[in-house]
Amino acid sequence: MPETTRKILVMDDEPTILEVTCLLLGRLGYETVAATSGEDALEQYRDAMAENASFDAVILDITVPGGMGAMETIPLLWEIDPGVRAIVTSGLAGDMDESSLLEMGFAGVLKKPYRMYDLRDILDQTINS
Repeated sequence: MPETTRKILVMDDEPTILEVTCLLLGRLGYETVAATSGEDALEQYRDAMAENASFDAVILDITVPGGMGAMETIPLLWEIDPGVRAIVTSGLAGDMDESSLLEMGFAGVLKKPYRMYDLRDILDQTINS
């Protein structure tokens, strides 16, 4: 029986970061869906749930100027799917009080810039926990 491909939703407002993250995840064997804002991520998540094709994890940028970042998006994702496994990411050190974010219910915290093995490790930890 073939192994199932893991599916990851990636939300970031920076097109280059979004593209590179999806590329790295593809090289790690993940199927990815890109979203440029929290609103877009919610729509993608709802669509996947409606098709019975949910995500194994989501990676959410904490800050999206002019849009919904991780902090605004995650409560709405929990309404859609209380079991969602969300990783929060940011390049701004002040945004990343890791213990507070984990206490809020995020499954992991990933600081930018990250490398392929950072993605691999946090997704292994998040999906297999």
